[in-house]
Amino acid sequence: MKKFIHSVIVLLLMLTANSCTHQFEEINTNRHEYQKIEPELVFPGVVKRSLDYIKGDMSNQMYIQYSHNQSIGGGTFASYFFSHPVITTWWKYSYVDILHNIEDVIRQFEGEEGYTNRVGIFKIWKAYVMSVVVGTWGPVPYSESLSGALSMGYDSEEEIIVDLLTELNEVYDTLDSNGDTMYEPIFQGDILKWKKFSNTLMLKLALRYQNASAESRAFGKMAMQREEDLISLESEAVKASWGTAEENWSWFYRRYVFTNSIVSFKMGHYFMTFMRDLDDPRISKYAQKPERDFFVLDTLSRANGSKVIAQYVAPYLGSPKTMQFHDNWLMDDQENPYGGLGEESFSNVGEEYLAPDLEVTFIGYAETCFMKAEARLLNWGGSSSAKAYYEEGIAASFTQKGMADKVSDYLSHDGVSWGTSSEGVRDFRGIVTSKIDRGPIQQVITQRWIDGYFQPFDGWCLIRRTDYFDVPPHFNALNRGGLGTNVPERMVYPSSEMNLNGIGYQQGVSLLGGVDYLDIPLIFSKRRQWKDWGAMQPDLNNDLLKHWYGSTVEDLDAQGVEYTIIEEL
Repeated sequence: MKKFIHSVIVLLLMLTANSCTHQFEEINTNRHEYQKIEPELVFPGVVKRSLDYIKGDMSNQMYIQYSHNQSIGGGTFASYFFSHPVITTWWKYSYVDILHNIEDVIRQFEGEEGYTNRVGIFKIWKAYVMSVVVGTWGPVPYSESLSGALSMGYDSEEEIIVDLLTELNEVYDTLDSNGDTMYEPIFQGDILKWKKFSNTLMLKLALRYQNASAESRAFGKMAMQREEDLISLESEAVKASWGTAEENWSWFYRRYVFTNSIVSFKMGHYFMTFMRDLDDPRISKYAQKPERDFFVLDTLSRANGSKVIAQYVAPYLGSPKTMQFHDNWLMDDQENPYGGLGEESFSNVGEEYLAPDLEVTFIGYAETCFMKAEARLLNWGGSSSAKAYYEEGIAASFTQKGMADKVSDYLSHDGVSWGTSSEGVRDFRGIVTSKIDRGPIQQVITQRWIDGYFQPFDGWCLIRRTDYFDVPPHFNALNRGGLGTNVPERMVYPSSEMNLNGIGYQQGVSLLGGVDYLDIPLIFSKRRQWKDWGAMQPDLNNDLLKHWYGSTVEDLDAQGVEYTIIEEL
């Protein structure tokens, strides 16, 4: 359901009605007196800004670049660097345009009779937005951030997260389905669903910060004890959408469809190695057929035992982040299987992700199943086995994409079937692989990452807090061309903080260990030992497309694939 556009219309009607007051009321209103604005007038704007900023601009320039689900060409952040003016704008987005408006409502109405649930809704949204801020920068202003003071102290990541978890737990306890409510663009005022959002977000943050504090783990166990109040249906998933009216268009439709003749928003090459390794049919939802054919040369067998080289068109092709190689390898681009290809040769993201009224997920049903599976593996409780939660998550993901009939077959594949491993598919350089061989926990995290194809902040968090993803480096990072630059661990603070809040900025840097840069791990990040990329011996290949339809000519015939025999072997 396209929830947001209806809420905008309701908001406009309410504002219009408020402007049509009687002259008597206008005359007898003190124009110098601060007027309260009801929560229901503020919340739709808060959600719209969260869509445009967190799920729009910040995702496009930063989170998508780091999650490795998609590939978007060009730009400073795509080159694993940063722009202080842009970061300053994001900082303003988060604090002034979203969090300040949330806090205004909380301060005005907290404790007032008849506002408990509405204040609780604002607190839940505040916790979500603040968790993104902390997961992006690390230590940030929090306890003093909305005081109005120019100079603000920084709080540690652990202090902020524990406080958010505490508040989410308190909100969970106070939300009352018989109490006040409001029409809003997420659940249309359904307090029971907001209660589930609160408890599920608590579990989500507890899992992310499980190794940061005992308090986080305790809150995670508490959330699992209230399993009946975790998201358990697709209708309970936390989602919002842009609209079909031009002023409400999706950020991605406006950027990649309306203003461009060639869409540069592609399925990622690394992500596609998992699609191939697990023979994942969801690729048909995640990507489109390339606009320009890419021909595969494949060695196939015949029933009589002979072999041939056949040529056919690849149905999909994921775009690498860069085509370059490490300087130490001394390689010629002519050896690159994708050398010289233009954007039209790679698969655009699926059509639904380019729609003007794109619906995005903040916490999904399938995602919640995978979170419960991880919690069960951690012995945090649960009424079902980790395997049952995991398989429920896969079924939920497939069903949401209209592919419920393909679940059983998918669950039989190596690497998908519980407790099994996969051989993996190499990237085109032959330096990383999608291999799954570290037990059920890797399977759970991998399936959560795959299902969260368009939840890039969450995907980046999964990459950072585990070492289950053998992600390739950037070989053309800004100021580091020809070297292997690993995915950033965080974003640097904006220059505005250095200039206007110097004492607070230095406090934040001190909490980070004395350095404000992209490669400083946050407290939930896994301290991994990255490969020595320059010392590796690449092996250029096209394994990604090999035997797409099977290993025999008869397999191609059975599926009606057009092909040409290039050579008899």
